[in-house]
Amino acid sequence: MPLSLYADTNTGRFGGLKGRLWFMALLAVVCTLLLATSTISASIEAFRKAHAGAENMGQFTAIFDAANLISAERGPANSLMTASDAGRAEARLKWHNFVGSTDAALAELERRDIPDAMIDDVRARLAAARGLITAIGQQQGQVRRYEEIHAAIDTMFAARDAYRRIVEWQSGEILRRDPDLATIVVQGIALSDLREYAGRLGSYLIAPMVAGTAITPQDVAASSSARGRLLEVWDLVGPRSALPVSDTIRLKRQEVEDTFMQQGLALIDEQMAIGSRSGRFSLDGGNLTKRYVALMQPLGDLRNIYLSEIVSQFETREQDALWALYSNGLTTAVLLMLVLGLVAAVQIYILRPLLRGAQAVVALADERPADLVSAPGEVREIRRLYGAIGILSQRLGERALLTRQLEILAATDGLTGLLNRRAIEDHAAALAEDAAKYLILLDIDHFKSINDRYGHPFGDTVLRIITDLMRHSTGASGYVARFGGEEFAILRESGSLAEAACMARKLRKAIENCALTAPDGERLTVTASFGVAGGGALTWNDILVHADDALYRAKDAGRNRVRVFRAPV
Repeated sequence: MPLSLYADTNTGRFGGLKGRLWFMALLAVVCTLLLATSTISASIEAFRKAHAGAENMGQFTAIFDAANLISAERGPANSLMTASDAGRAEARLKWHNFVGSTDAALAELERRDIPDAMIDDVRARLAAARGLITAIGQQQGQVRRYEEIHAAIDTMFAARDAYRRIVEWQSGEILRRDPDLATIVVQGIALSDLREYAGRLGSYLIAPMVAGTAITPQDVAASSSARGRLLEVWDLVGPRSALPVSDTIRLKRQEVEDTFMQQGLALIDEQMAIGSRSGRFSLDGGNLTKRYVALMQPLGDLRNIYLSEIVSQFETREQDALWALYSNGLTTAVLLMLVLGLVAAVQIYILRPLLRGAQAVVALADERPADLVSAPGEVREIRRLYGAIGILSQRLGERALLTRQLEILAATDGLTGLLNRRAIEDHAAALAEDAAKYLILLDIDHFKSINDRYGHPFGDTVLRIITDLMRHSTGASGYVARFGGEEFAILRESGSLAEAACMARKLRKAIENCALTAPDGERLTVTASFGVAGGGALTWNDILVHADDALYRAKDAGRNRVRVFRAPV
């Protein structure tokens, strides 16, 4: 006959209150053991994860140290290529010291499971660049040629670009092992890119300065592209970034803003403006390099401080996880000794809070606020669990922010940095149905012949230059997008059709007046045809069709003109 839990004290072992309490105590012991096993397992997993995270960050730091050295090597290389005959020996010694540091960093990577093919590719490109630099450094100052110096600098750029494959590969490995490190990885790459693109801005001036020639349109376009990328990266990690930082990083970011973003970029702009007009610069290459490298110093400091703090956090987290493991083990032993006297407390202080914690986790899974607040008297483990749920909630928020940033990247054209067609159509769809909106479509005339005659790289340069003209012409008065190929669009959310047409005419004139120098030295004039449509009474599809029809009429009328669609009265 089975024992009844509800039997009378005299008729069954578990019938009375004492038996029930013992039975509940036994259940509490079992539950405590299960809970202890789960908690200790979680602590062991937390320690393992913290240890792995510390190792990942060590690898991460080594990767970016080598990246920084490859970027920084261009400074002494530029000094050597611009050195006077008297200062050549000292410049060569400084450069060789940097070369040794870079090679040592690459050798260190070989012990960190980086694919050999990637490292060999970087070494080969560095060797090619160093050969060119050595040859230039042996020449007398007056015989150094623009093309040779430009080729050496481009080859150093190619070595750094090849190294980015290592950065991307290592970042992928780290995220595969721990996806929660996505924010750290993105910020680390951004800070490394910040130093790289800043260095490139200065390097574009070296060849014209040494050769005493005016800056070419290609160098102007490349410098503009590097500057645009630098400003985009600075938006991710600079003072306008919403990501949490320490006081030290906040002060260093302000120093970067005051020193490099103000004085450094002003120095580049000054020399670019002088060099675009003639080959008579106000500084020589050596003095420019010395001044500009000093102004870039806060960029390297910011990256080093960030990586140092991250490594320190993970080392602390690893130590905390170890102590948590010891603490949970001790807590388990104490709970087992006290469980018989805490049967009632288990229900009040453990099971109910755990239920609330589970409900909070479910709420997070449903993307609802957890609304989890510790009540007075709850045990430390529960508070720790609630803290972990709070961290989970914070991480989910950070991941949502990162997802938003990735969505922004997905809405951007990679060549020009403009919005793509999908993004501008999303902006149009977000407007009220009866809101006034005006669309300017432009198509570069005979662009295929430019590509066919001068090659796609020059065609890309033309697209970037026209992009800069569009940005300058529109300012903050509209959205600019690349529809595809040589076709662009400007969406205005205010004003009138006449104002949109006026903007199109000014932009057409600006494009026509922007004389370009083709790779063969020929002066090239680029024109574009425009179609304008819009109004509050039209749907987006109607506006798009009408603007496209107006563009067709502009091209059919001989190109290099503006046509406006006006609805019949």
